[in-house]
Amino acid sequence: FDGCCLVAINGEFVAQGSQFTLADVEVTVATVDLDDVTSFRANRGSRGPQVERAESYPRCHIPVFICQSTSILSPVISINYHMPEEEIMYGPSVWLWDYLRSSNMSGFFLPLSGGIDSSSTACLVGSMCDMVLHACHNGNSQVIADLRRVMRLRSNDPLPATAHEMVGKLFTTCYMASSNSSVETKRRAETLASQIGSRHITLSIDDVVGSCLDVFQDTTHLVPKFKVHGGSNSENLALQNVQARSRMVLSYLFAQLMPWTDDKSDSLLVLGSANVDESLYGYFTKYDCSSADINPIG
Repeated sequence: FDGCCLVAINGEFVAQGSQFTLADVEVTVATVDLDDVTSFRANRGSRGPQVERAESYPRCHIPVFICQSTSILSPVISINYHMPEEEIMYGPSVWLWDYLRSSNMSGFFLPLSGGIDSSSTACLVGSMCDMVLHACHNGNSQVIADLRRVMRLRSNDPLPATAHEMVGKLFTTCYMASSNSSVETKRRAETLASQIGSRHITLSIDDVVGSCLDVFQDTTHLVPKFKVHGGSNSENLALQNVQARSRMVLSYLFAQLMPWTDDKSDSLLVLGSANVDESLYGYFTKYDCSSADINPIG
């Protein structure tokens, strides 16, 4: 997804394709004079000995012209380079769309904590919807057909009018609070969800965590405690991890059943948001929210 076609002649560029595009095929065309190549090479003395030793290619002249006699040569252009921030936004967005349309799923589900990692992942989905809708408005028939199939639209159903509306149809975010969550992270998650337009839900994982701990306590007759309450490092880590892993189980439950609440029979892809540094260093909980179908930032 990160790359584009270029047409160059004698060290100068005369055409450039799109670096990030939703089109399955893109053809980059330029009009050049091949005789310019011959003249350019003839002026390079370093090529003389090579030319003398090389065998001449047989030529057959035919009365066919691939250009009209009035064709204007393509002018020299300056290469367009995206800013790093644009590359970070466009590359994963195109990949997310390609994965979604190939999966036959009807959207994405993301546990949105209000932190920078999950927020960045949510913004990528918003960017994806913006790119898809822009391609639809430009008349890209393949993207329009893919969007209708992904959204389960009938032939007479209108396409989303805005990216905000499209996000609301394809993207569900969920703030999974616990007794240790802050009001600030909850507010951030709700604000971002409102800004990009996702279908946002808030739930508490305390009952699920409590049920898991009840099983342990009934089995061992021991009550683990957080370190601040006098517990050991092992107890503290286990109590933190059971919260994170409960979120993974709930993520897949809601991803599979949220479409069902709208009388749909499909499912959502679960997005992870463990960043690549955490993955490289191993600084994350195994089988928590980082255990997802795909992870755009990891």
